Amino acid sequence: MDFLIKGSIIGIIASVIGLMLKKNVPEFALLLTVSAAVTILYFAFDVLGDVKDFVYEVAENGAISSALLSPVLKCAGISICAKLASDVCKDAGYAASASAVELVASAAALYAALPLMRTVLKMTESFL
Repeated sequence: MDFLIKGSIIGIIASVIGLMLKKNVPEFALLLTVSAAVTILYFAFDVLGDVKDFVYEVAENGAISSALLSPVLKCAGISICAKLASDVCKDAGYAASASAVELVASAAALYAALPLMRTVLKMTESFL
């Protein structure tokens, strides 16, 4: 859990320094925010790799196809990346760009979930 503490401290320090910089040099405040977000995301990806391995291990033991889990994990990754990008856009004052990022992320998640939807449809057809 030390990654959570490190990430939180980095986020708080970056926010305080960003608030001080935003008055005089808003460009540097945005760069600081993005840099802090990328650093914190590094900690998250390190942990998420272990979570992914665990999910696949559980699926293997439970006889669940990895083809069913892969779209779910992809959608979770898309969600995380989209949230970060959208928040950076909102922080910079570009709400329209943030909405566009969210729209593209929704489309990407739907696309990533297509194999899962096809599998569900095939299962439904087999029952009929």
